[in-house]
Amino acid sequence: MRRLAVHGLFIVTLLAVVAWLAPVPRNTDSEWYRILGREIVIPNCGGIHCTRVLVAAVLEHLPGPSDVKWKAYAVIANAIAGIAVARLCLLLEVSAPAAIAAAWISAFGFGSLYTLYDYYTSDPLMYLLGPLVAIAVWQKRIARAGVFSAIGVFAKEFAAAPLWIFTFAAALERRWDTARRLCQAAAAVTLVWLTMQFAVRTWLNYTYHESTSADLLHGAYLAVWLQGVHTAGAVKYLFTTFSALWLLLPVGMAFSRRNRDLVLASIPAAAAFVYVQQPERALWNFHFIVIPIAMQVLQQLPRAAIVAFAVAFAVLNMRLGAQLELQMAGRAGLAVSLAIAAAAVWTALRSSASRRSARL
Repeated sequence: MRRLAVHGLFIVTLLAVVAWLAPVPRNTDSEWYRILGREIVIPNCGGIHCTRVLVAAVLEHLPGPSDVKWKAYAVIANAIAGIAVARLCLLLEVSAPAAIAAAWISAFGFGSLYTLYDYYTSDPLMYLLGPLVAIAVWQKRIARAGVFSAIGVFAKEFAAAPLWIFTFAAALERRWDTARRLCQAAAAVTLVWLTMQFAVRTWLNYTYHESTSADLLHGAYLAVWLQGVHTAGAVKYLFTTFSALWLLLPVGMAFSRRNRDLVLASIPAAAAFVYVQQPERALWNFHFIVIPIAMQVLQQLPRAAIVAFAVAFAVLNMRLGAQLELQMAGRAGLAVSLAIAAAAVWTALRSSASRRSARL
């Protein structure tokens, strides 16, 4: 943990530099979140952001310029999320070098760095809650996981999803007592969110009429997104969410039933959020599932290769996520990370084949 803390300090420093260098986005929800943070309750509010009040309410009541506060929040939340992912990896018996690399991969992933570019969002808190809830569940502290999620739903509805994922995973593994307790916690958190939605819609006349995401019968936000990027663009953007991690994920699933169950349990939530949110950003919410599984494959390589992968992955996402002008470096980062991931897959497959031959 001391080593992780040291890496956390370096991560915070470098994320702050990236946040400072990131260009200003053309369109943001900055003014909306400033108003929401100051007012908290806005009668007749129309839009999906109206109830995502927690982060704005806290930040807008702190001293200092809004831009600085929101960027600092994105930096700190993503850094802590990275350390939490590393801690989760250690609980899953991933090697220390791979776990430390996981911290950097999480903090410098596409979704994390995108929030340094477009920082008026609740997403960094969601990226932090995922691994925190996972750690609490793994340590059998389900009540703590429920408290985290119950608080989080006042920032964004995704906060309830990790509990449902672990409920389904426990059910797939026939751990019925654990599944029952997790289901109770997930249902309680979902009830908190539903009660909040009912209250503001009944007494404050909140609506979703300005939100495309709420038009569930006509494709929600996914339909709008597909119209804008078309099929080729959709494939490209979905690939860039996890880029080289996509190569490692299926191998990690093949070698562990627990990994397969976690991914299968994530599919309903992933499908739902991809349908109603910007798909590539929605997918990054599940980094706390994808990264630990990928690291179980990457750890087959020497430490130098693991470090090189983390560096290449970070450089790539500085271009894709933070929108820095690093075209050539980004292409190199993609090529290097894919090559190292392919080497890890080959090594893992050879090792598995050797073990099967030895048993025969």
